[in-house]
Amino acid sequence: MSLDAIRRAATTALSNHRITRDEVRSLFTAARTTGGSVDAGERAELQRLLSTHATKFTPAARAEFARLIGSPTPQPPPPPEPTPTPGQPERSTIEARKPWSTTYWPMAGSGNPDGSASSNLWAKDGPMAKFDALLKARGQAEGARNFELKPALNWLINKETGHYVPHSMLSEKDAERTTGVDFNANGKIDADVAWDFLDGRGQFGKDGKMDGTMSVGWWGSCDKVALAGVLFEEPKKDVTLNGVTFTTQDIKGLLTVIADSQAGGYDFKGDRYDNNPDLVRLKNGQELRGTITSELNFKADGARRQQDWQINANQLPDEVKVKLMDGTERTLKKSELSFVAREDKRDDPVLMHETIGEWLKSGRPAVMDKDSGDHVWNYNFYKADDTLYRDGLKPSWGRDELLKDGFKGPAGDGKIVWVERQVTFMGSGSETYKYWLEEKNGKFVNGGWAPESKNPDFLWRPSGNPTFAGRNERNPFVDPKMVKEIYEASIAP
Repeated sequence: MSLDAIRRAATTALSNHRITRDEVRSLFTAARTTGGSVDAGERAELQRLLSTHATKFTPAARAEFARLIGSPTPQPPPPPEPTPTPGQPERSTIEARKPWSTTYWPMAGSGNPDGSASSNLWAKDGPMAKFDALLKARGQAEGARNFELKPALNWLINKETGHYVPHSMLSEKDAERTTGVDFNANGKIDADVAWDFLDGRGQFGKDGKMDGTMSVGWWGSCDKVALAGVLFEEPKKDVTLNGVTFTTQDIKGLLTVIADSQAGGYDFKGDRYDNNPDLVRLKNGQELRGTITSELNFKADGARRQQDWQINANQLPDEVKVKLMDGTERTLKKSELSFVAREDKRDDPVLMHETIGEWLKSGRPAVMDKDSGDHVWNYNFYKADDTLYRDGLKPSWGRDELLKDGFKGPAGDGKIVWVERQVTFMGSGSETYKYWLEEKNGKFVNGGWAPESKNPDFLWRPSGNPTFAGRNERNPFVDPKMVKEIYEASIAP
């Protein structure tokens, strides 16, 4: 494969710790071993090499790279960070390639059954409808838009799901019209059909009532958009094939739909906050779920963690009150309890600090849910500006009592580093995280978040590079090979 040939050529070129103009030519020769031109997958691998090893390219090599790939001359690496000034915090920047973004392609409609071509994948004149037109023009079976229009909640009646919800607010009182699901199985969508599909906490389940609602306006493909922004170059121009014109926005939609099939696996860090109910385990083996209303200390001596669950089995009050999922309340004596558990919104700051830095240093952007709220929003991030307070220096928020509340318990006898990290996202500004880290023997061993600071919920990135091969499970009518044809025409010089 040409990707393997590129990597072998890169290994040879890097053996001298610098890459010359002739070695750049060798990289492009390797890329063309399976054809006369550099395709999208080969282009992505070459760009990754440039981003990762930018400091090793000579000026002539960078110019030659730009000429051969047909893109603007890559900028030289940034100058080295200045030497820290005594008595002042250290400042540094880690920056990767800038990704692209677009709408999150919401599943929910807004009252117009035709949708919006620029924001709904299932819209009448949207990306899936145009792809069907291209399939028809080439004598192939259509179906991309109809697949997208299958109700996303069909799983409630054990039917095949798609990516469409008629309304952004689901209602049990008007279940069929708001979900698009044929609950009464009469072959049509009826008005004012009441159905129990939500529990007492407003989550999917049953509570014996039919008056619940749920907002799903945030449902969409933000994770796939973020993934596409990492995997692919941004489409640059509209493309017309067989009389069908795809705008750059249409092409972004197509790349969003095939992104999962091109990721080559994922690296994932952190525990997603799922807004799970509290858990109370009784000594008789019974489990109760709901909201614990009593004051509890999940950081007390003897408390433990299991993934993102905090578990307290020892330091319990004489009575624990819990509001159950059906709305009833119970008061339990300490003698009845085995343990209580609560999902934690805070992930390990050491894990987040080190992973963000390591991934950005690879030269490739990545993705995060930038806070641990109930909803999940995936954002591309590509830059981190750090301010580190060491050797007794503290920011205004750096209070000693914060050191008692570390992810792994109170801080020990290591050196404390107070951190302000501003992470920059594509198209959505930045977020500043504040936390402390405890350093021992050159390693961070513990940390904690400032109470006023948000924290990332989780981080992820694709493991591979696009090949435009394989089946696209996200929408089986959208063939990656055909998307490749459209995409490469859009990014061609």
